[in-house]
Amino acid sequence: MKNVVILGLGAIGASIAAQFSDANYPVTILCNAARKERYQQNGFIVNDKKYNFNYLKKDEYNEQPSLILIAVKYHDLGEAIKQLDGLIGKKAAIMSLLNGIDSEEIIAERFGYKNIVHAFIYNIDATKENNNVRYFNRGIIVFGDTDNWVNKKTSLVKKIFDEAKINYEFSDHIMKRMWWKYMANIGVNQTTATLKATYRVLQEVSYAQELARDAMQEAVLVSKAMKINLSQEDIDHVMELIKRFDPDGKTSMVQDVEAKRKTEVEMFSGKLCQLGEQYNVPTPVNWMYFRLIKSIEAMSRM
Repeated sequence: MKNVVILGLGAIGASIAAQFSDANYPVTILCNAARKERYQQNGFIVNDKKYNFNYLKKDEYNEQPSLILIAVKYHDLGEAIKQLDGLIGKKAAIMSLLNGIDSEEIIAERFGYKNIVHAFIYNIDATKENNNVRYFNRGIIVFGDTDNWVNKKTSLVKKIFDEAKINYEFSDHIMKRMWWKYMANIGVNQTTATLKATYRVLQEVSYAQELARDAMQEAVLVSKAMKINLSQEDIDHVMELIKRFDPDGKTSMVQDVEAKRKTEVEMFSGKLCQLGEQYNVPTPVNWMYFRLIKSIEAMSRM
């Protein structure tokens, strides 16, 4: 078995850590001193099962990790990856499970692209409240080579995921697939966050569905300008997928709004509006969402 490290123990990180643990595959949670103390004291409960993961600070980790899974919040990414300094050998694979399309760029600015395997996770509806995590769909990690880079580390990732029984798909069109997930989050996360709604609202309320579709349509238009070429069928796929989610489940952005935390709106509508301006594609719906969600953030601090 290989050495697997997870950086970030939110809803996604804890869900994946639990899946490794259920398969008796050793996994280490890399964290700072304060988080280590809190995690060891409280543990984690995932789908009603108690887990005591292996928590280590950077100076306590003496192995060479084979796979590093990053699952922190977007706005914490730049600071969080400093914990990986000195731990990444030539054979290590780094995989970001963050939403969006530019976390790999941020990681590569510090460690280069050679260790990075482009990836995303979908079909997971995990929610987290304090140390309690629950999911109905366990998720699928999609990864693959980019168009101009054949990464030999993908075979290592396949081996680890097979041994740990982690659901995955290998894609020959990973950038388009990542853009599909990005588009989905632009529509689903931002609509539910603004409405403070569960998945049930997107499953049953036509007006909410139209809002999500309009936001995603702008992502399709930007993708076409960038030669990534998402389509209306990709939007339909998202809306069909949402029907399978736990109706009472909540997106990560709804959870952030309810907890009065900073959201990842800069990664969603913020980034899309920036690209829209760059490629001369209007993005009025996402510009509206950006201002609405930034207003919600400001109101939570009043």
